[in-house]
Amino acid sequence: MAIRYNVSMLLREGIGATRDYEVADRVLIDEDEPRHEEVIGRAALLRTEQGVLVTAHLQGVQREPCSRCLQGMETSLRLKIEEEFIVSANAEADAGVSPPEDTEAFRIDARHILDLEEAVRQHWAAAVPIQPLCRSDCRGLCPRCGHNLNQSACSCPPEEDERWSALHQLAGNIERS
Repeated sequence: MAIRYNVSMLLREGIGATRDYEVADRVLIDEDEPRHEEVIGRAALLRTEQGVLVTAHLQGVQREPCSRCLQGMETSLRLKIEEEFIVSANAEADAGVSPPEDTEAFRIDARHILDLEEAVRQHWAAAVPIQPLCRSDCRGLCPRCGHNLNQSACSCPPEEDERWSALHQLAGNIERS
C-alpha cells in the first residue's frame, strides 16, 4: 500500500491552488526487513511553479526492542513532512513546467500520481531514536548471565575492572601507612 494522490487537476490549476487530505494508510517503513506501519494525520498539497508542495503532519508507532534490556516497546512518532514533488519529465509538457535541476527531488510520475510513501519512510527513519529505551532509567541486562536487571538484581558477583587495580593497590598502601 502507499499514500498516493492523483494531482492532474491540481497541476492544471494556478500556482497557489490547494487540496487537503486525511491520511490513514500503511506504508513500507523498512525495506531490508519488509514491515508496514500505519500512519495517520493530514496532508496539504499546494501547487507550486515546479510541481506540488506537500505539508503533512503524521503520527505513527515504531515497534522495536529496548536497546538495553531487549524488551519489546512502542515509540510514538510525530512526523512533519514538507517536501516539494516535481513534475516528471514525461508530464512536464502537460503541466507547463520546465525540467528540474535537482535529480534527487521527489517526483510526480507521468500519470500525475504523487506517491508520498518514500518521503514518509525517510522522515520516519530520521524520527526513530538511535538508542530506544523502554524507560529513561532502564538498567539493561547483566553482561554475564543475561538477567533483566529491571525485574530484579542477579546473583552474579560484582565484576572487578582491571583498569582500576593500580589505584586500588595505591589506596591499600595509603591506608596501611
